[in-house]
Amino acid sequence: MRVSEYDAFGPWAYEIDEDHPLPPLFVPYVESEKDYRMLFKLPRDIERRKATPDMDLYDYVVGVDDTGLRVWSRREKAVETDYLPFQEIGGVRLYQRLLKGVCSIYGSEKTITLPYNTVSADTFWKVLDMIRQTWPQEITAPCGLERDTGLEEQQVDIWLYNQMRDLRDRGIPFAADAYQPYHSAFHTGRRFPWTKPEEFCGTLYLHNDRELLLLRSGKPEKKGEQKYSAEFTAIPWTALQNVSLEKSDQYEGTLIASFQLSGATLRTEADPGASAVVRYLKSLEAGIPIHP
Repeated sequence: MRVSEYDAFGPWAYEIDEDHPLPPLFVPYVESEKDYRMLFKLPRDIERRKATPDMDLYDYVVGVDDTGLRVWSRREKAVETDYLPFQEIGGVRLYQRLLKGVCSIYGSEKTITLPYNTVSADTFWKVLDMIRQTWPQEITAPCGLERDTGLEEQQVDIWLYNQMRDLRDRGIPFAADAYQPYHSAFHTGRRFPWTKPEEFCGTLYLHNDRELLLLRSGKPEKKGEQKYSAEFTAIPWTALQNVSLEKSDQYEGTLIASFQLSGATLRTEADPGASAVVRYLKSLEAGIPIHP
């Protein structure tokens, strides 16, 4: 049963259909007759009680067709259009913290970033599945990865363990390679008794035949609290141009692993004392051929 856009408005991402049509502002821009595999709209980040019938209530319309991803973005009373063909997408990332979600799609020249409410997380997992299915199907994982053969899943903190379990439930294959526990370090040159160390999230390094996968947990709000944020990143091996492991310029006793894509660089922190993680990252560094 179709209801008005105002009455249906909330934090949900709606797929476009008879009950949930295109927002009026986007109608002149979106080819509604095009055969989309998926077409949905993302609401403005405002409280329901502050919405009024005369407002433009949606900030984005997102379409996935057979060639790539299209995003129409509201800019006041105008609409901007972005397009990323599948062959230019070199990685995807989902970040979630309580109700806040951010989807990042890394292209060769730009990154498309889409904010969303996590009540619509399944919509974005569906988008990521469509993107990942377009990546090369052959085995492209590098040889010589020095996985931590002693890693047991029971060692992983519960927040990351739950993310790993969710990947299995979603049918994403992986091998667990190395685990960097949550750790901390001081700013370089600022080690004072009253200086609090910077806290770094835990990271699980995973892979399958086609992808490098990273799972990360975030900082707790207070000491001893659960880590409430989660990140999932997938990078096809064919898009990974270089991996480097270097000492951090900002933090004492911390290493930075950089993963170079054609249009972005992703980074994780590593504790030099986590020898299995360091060996794994160095084997990645040696196994990925450097692209000019």
